[in-house]
Amino acid sequence: MQKKKLTGKESFTFQGQNAPESVHDFWAWALSRLLMDGPRGDLAEYIVRLALGEDTATPKRGWGECDIVCRDGRKIEVKSSSYLQEWERDKPSWPVFSIAKTTSCDIAEVNGCYRYIGRDGQPPKRHSDAYIFCLFACAERDAAEPLDLGQWHFYLMRTADINARFGDQRSVSIPALEKANAVSCGFGELRKELDKLLPPKGDEL
Repeated sequence: MQKKKLTGKESFTFQGQNAPESVHDFWAWALSRLLMDGPRGDLAEYIVRLALGEDTATPKRGWGECDIVCRDGRKIEVKSSSYLQEWERDKPSWPVFSIAKTTSCDIAEVNGCYRYIGRDGQPPKRHSDAYIFCLFACAERDAAEPLDLGQWHFYLMRTADINARFGDQRSVSIPALEKANAVSCGFGELRKELDKLLPPKGDEL
């Protein structure tokens, strides 16, 4: 199967005939609940790509040691959390983000598809240059709108600083990020703050 970005207009087919239902109908059915863990994580990565001006023309990768490889080669890991969950709670959740180290995979790309070869035998580590922690910050369910970019807040840390500060720790809370002096910003400042924290490659001099 070729890695191409669908438009949403593609129809299901049966016995060579187009069915009335389209990929858009499937997306609306499967992904409308944007606060669910899976869709929220994909949405957070998409929002970060928008903020950074990175590629959204090709589909999200299913494999990779980090979520975003910028055009200049910087590697970004994107994590998401929220005060609200899909299920009802008596009070807002305590947001935490994963910072667990992972093992590397050997992946080959064959005819537009990925082929898993195996683990490379190296010890687990964090593979990115920086982490962007995406918090859906609205705690009022009646006002929550995940498509409102103003309801998202972001914390940024270089991976080297995460390693030094948190070691083998597997998760981190917002107070811990703030105590570690993580950069805090809104959507409109995200690109500028990342460039300050982790200058685009070629701009270090």
